[in-house]
This record gives sequence, C-alpha cells and structure tokens, in this order.
Amino acid sequence: MKKLTAIAAGLIFGAVALPAQQQVVKDAERAAKEGQPAAKVVEIITPAFTDPATAAEALTYVVPGKALFSEYDQLLGLKSFNKLPEGGDQAMVDDLLLGFDFYTRALPLDSVADAKGKIKTKHSKEILNTLAGHFTDYNSAAVTAWELKQYDKAYRAWDIFLDMAADPRLKINNLPADTTLSEIAFNQALAAWQADSLNLALKSFMKARKMGYNKKALYDYAIAVGASSGANETVYELAQEANGLYGNEDPNYLGHIINYLLQANRLDEANAQIDAAIAQNPDNAQYYVVKGILLDNQDKKAEAKALFEKAVSLDANNSMALYNMGRALCEEAYTLSDSAPTTPAESEKFYNEKIVPLFRQAAEYLENAWNIDNNNTDALRYLDNVYYNLHDENMMKDVKARLGE
Repeated sequence: MKKLTAIAAGLIFGAVALPAQQQVVKDAERAAKEGQPAAKVVEIITPAFTDPATAAEALTYVVPGKALFSEYDQLLGLKSFNKLPEGGDQAMVDDLLLGFDFYTRALPLDSVADAKGKIKTKHSKEILNTLAGHFTDYNSAAVTAWELKQYDKAYRAWDIFLDMAADPRLKINNLPADTTLSEIAFNQALAAWQADSLNLALKSFMKARKMGYNKKALYDYAIAVGASSGANETVYELAQEANGLYGNEDPNYLGHIINYLLQANRLDEANAQIDAAIAQNPDNAQYYVVKGILLDNQDKKAEAKALFEKAVSLDANNSMALYNMGRALCEEAYTLSDSAPTTPAESEKFYNEKIVPLFRQAAEYLENAWNIDNNNTDALRYLDNVYYNLHDENMMKDVKARLGE
C-alpha cells in the first residue's frame, strides 16, 4: 500500500510539474493580451528559452514575436498621425529586428508530424503572413537605423529585407525591381562599412555586384574595403572588371592591377598591361606614373624618373607624378652623395654643385605635391629630409608642424 501511494504521489507531482514548467509561456501570453509592452513580454518568457520543456516549442517564440510585431503596428499607427512618442523610431527598429528573430526561430519548430507521419503546422501561416505584411517595413527600418547612426542595425534590416525578397514561402506581391534590390545591397554594404565590419561590407558589395549593380562607386568602395581587409585576390578581380568599364576615366584601376601583379612577381604581365594602356591613351599622365613605379620597383631608376617627368609634363597638377618626381630626385641625391669625394674642400664643392640642386628641385616637386594633396604625409617625410640636407631649419620646423609633430 505504501509503495502504491508513493507511485501515485509521484504521478501527481509529475502532472503538476509539467504545467509549472510552461507557466512562464502562459504568463507571457496573458501579458501580451493585456497590452503590456513587448519588452515586458520578452522579459517574462525569457526563462522558457533555456528550459528543455519549452525551448523546443514553437509557441515559446511565437508569443514574444507576435507581441513585438503588434507593438510595431501600434507605433506605426501613431507615427502616421505624428504622435510617435520619444524613442519611438528606435523602438520600431528594435521590434522588427527582434520580432524577425523570434518568428524565424519558431518556424522550424512548428512543423510536427502526427501519428500518421503527416506534417502539420499551427503557427506557420500566421508567421509567414506577418513577415510578408511587414516586408517593406524592413527597408524603412534600415533607413531609420542609418539616420540614427546605428549602422549595424541598418545592415541587419537590409539583410532581412533582401532575404525576404528571395524567400518563396512569403509569396510577396509587387517585389521591387532587380535594380532596386541591387541598390539596397549596395546600401547594405555601406552600412557595414560605416560599422567598421569590413568583411561584411565586402560581402555585400560583391552581392550587389552579382545582382547587377555595376556603378563606378561600387568598384571604388569595394576595392578600398578589400585593400583594407587584405582581400588581394578580390581587389584584383574587381580592378580588372572596373578597368574594362571605367578605365578610360580612372587609371587607378590599372594601378591596382599592376600592384597585384608586381606583388605576385608577374612582371611580364604587369609591363604588358601598362604598355597596352599607354599605347591606347598616350596622353594619360597617370599611366606614366604607374609605369614609372613599376620600373622603379625593378631598380630601373633613371627610366622611372624619365617617366615621372613625362607625367608631370602632361599634367602639372598630378600629385602622384609630382611626388614621385620629387622622390626620384631625392633618391638620386642620396645615391650621388655616396660617391662624394672625401677631402673637405672637394666634398663641399661636390655637395654644392651636384647635391644641392637635386634637393632644391626635389623640394619644389614635393611641395607642389603636398599642396595638391594635403594627405600625402610621405611627401612631407621626404621634405623633412630635404630641408635637413639643405640646412634650412625654418622649413624643417614648418614641415614638422604640418606633420603635427
């Protein structure tokens, strides 16, 4: 009798325990029906996310998801009447992002096989309809997050928007044109870049490109991001494509191609590329700069200097041509000084007649380069050394001031 009582007691306690484990879900449902804030509903139901008895139930995620989308709809209504409370825009962004997380977590848990093996769902239709109904809201949320300078959330909202556009389960009517979707992928990349997520930015730039976005800005930004993140192969691929599309107006793409080939020690290919470009457009100063740098890296200093001089003659405002011409003159002066006579009198004469003119010429080119491009600190580094060799203390102080030292 005692044994039977113990078993019965165990069954009674077990029967009570299961509802107790699920009580937080019911409490959260009640809070949602009472119209409590979505954040409160999420707070109540949070223990259910880690409880084995409820973590695998679709309802555990449907309840907070539904509360979040309902709150979003209420705020959207207030916004339409210019009655959105302070922080309302932020709440709308957060509601959509978190609501999507809960609903997409609920979907795979909602497909359950019955005794006959037939798959049945209870919440999936409502979830998919809700998501489809809020499709365009995710684009709006991304724009809002961008305006709030929350670039990571802007990226995520656009990511959801693009994923939803490609999801056949949602059956979205009047999808944006492919060109519009590719522009959104481009904006998503910019958001990731602003958030300092270089890998995500490059991934999105490449996605936009795959979707058909081929404006010049995409190549410029993607190459900049790829170079910063060390994605050299991708930079090379982008530069080749961009050079075919925009090479006539921007020779920098060819520079990236040559740089890649140079680093890969594919010098014959590099020379062939730049020679073909010069043959096609012999008046492009930047091509001579690129060819000069290529030759300089092959230790053909005199030939390189002649090309920098040619570039300056074609475009006197080309900062890179000016900088490299000044740099070449400095290097020539350094090399020449190594062969200076050893006697004081001869050395001084050699210095004044051979070295000083080179440094003075170099100073002129480098100053012009820096005046055109104030970000060229390399020009200032050379100038610092030039004025040191010219014993010009005032100009040395000036250069250090420009360097912020």
